[in-house]
Amino acid sequence: MTSLPRAVSQVDEAQIIALLREHFPAGADADAGLELGNGDDAAVLAVSGARTVATVDAVVEDQDFLPVWPCGYRTTGEDVGYKSAAQNLSDVNAMGAVPTASLVVLGLPGDTPLEWVAEYARGFSRACRELGAVDVRVAGGDLSRSGQLTASVTQLGRLGRGEALTRAGASLGDRVVLAGETLGRADVALRLLLSDAPEHSLAEWTDLEASVSRALFEPHPPLALGPAAVGRLSSLMDISDGLARDARRLAAASGVRLCLDEAALRAEADALRGWAGPLAARGLGHVLYGGEDHLLLGTVPPGGEVPAGFRVIGTVTEGEGVFVGDVALDPRGAYDHFGGE
Repeated sequence: MTSLPRAVSQVDEAQIIALLREHFPAGADADAGLELGNGDDAAVLAVSGARTVATVDAVVEDQDFLPVWPCGYRTTGEDVGYKSAAQNLSDVNAMGAVPTASLVVLGLPGDTPLEWVAEYARGFSRACRELGAVDVRVAGGDLSRSGQLTASVTQLGRLGRGEALTRAGASLGDRVVLAGETLGRADVALRLLLSDAPEHSLAEWTDLEASVSRALFEPHPPLALGPAAVGRLSSLMDISDGLARDARRLAAASGVRLCLDEAALRAEADALRGWAGPLAARGLGHVLYGGEDHLLLGTVPPGGEVPAGFRVIGTVTEGEGVFVGDVALDPRGAYDHFGGE
């Protein structure tokens, strides 16, 4: 594709939409339950008789990403596109559903390069391909001129015959399980990007720093495992705000206490150091309090087989909160949009 030096203020909305359509997974698809895709006033979804889950999440400039990080890295449109797709696909996955149609809303400052818009669409589409969301189609959305870059995605998903997995199903005696890559990867990447230390400047990056940095922009939620867990797990949720905070949410929803195994958590920290080396300086801090990994946290009933792809990290007991041994985890160490670190 040829370079697009013009900004969005120099073209009309139809031209921006046409540019997005070049890259988005679009068009009608009966398998995705989409009878009419983008291009009209609204999409037409064939959901009669089927159960559909829906979620929405946004990626906002200066909140979820910086245009230029203290280390010198410049966030690309492809970074934002991939992340905004992955985080919504993960939420649908955590309900045990297969992702189908997406609605994308972009808020664009007038000086946003058109190439950024194309990059966004390419990143979104690449995430769907690489993560295995083969049924996803972008059914429509909206464009708006705004003071800062914002990408908001509404993601729909299709449930199979079993019940949706929720946070409220954990019971006494269940085992606490985790699925996906090592906890804390995105937190290591975030702290690298936020570092203004000379040795962490972009000009000094080795292949290790370049590889580690991708974990923040390109999370890899295990999309095949959510639907496969229906009927086998008693509860399930996405980990986006850190294990300590999200485990507490699951415990509260189920009215139980989660007791996490220290040895299992240290194994996560060891794996993290094996991946990031000296960049994983916080050890267990990354594992317990780092967000944006988009792994799966759930529970398996007593006597039930732990599904392939899941690993046991604790047990469910009577009480409330989340503990490691006899120490209660304070969720305030994890990420919160409106407070905390």
